Amino acid sequence: MNCLQWNMYWDFGSGQVGDMGSHTMDIAWNVIDACKGNLKTSCDCEYSGNMIETMLLGLVAYRVGKKIAYDGAAGRVTDNPDAEALLRRTYRPGWTLNG
Repeated sequence: MNCLQWNMYWDFGSGQVGDMGSHTMDIAWNVIDACKGNLKTSCDCEYSGNMIETMLLGLVAYRVGKKIAYDGAAGRVTDNPDAEALLRRTYRPGWTLNG
């Protein structure tokens, strides 16, 4: 995509506001193209999913106060039951998730 197609026919005006508007919409168009299978975004779902999983596991380790061993394939903490308990939620009756 060249720089003349960034605003995708949307007129955001000129100057700093126009430039910001066109680049903001560029993000939306990239996501739409990625959903259609025409483009891989610069921060795709696999990358961002792995990143947020790592960040949340860091918070779990902080909450239990020690390092944890995590099995990513199983989605479980293998060496600390307190940390494993933080990965799951017990729902009240009537509010369960099936599947």
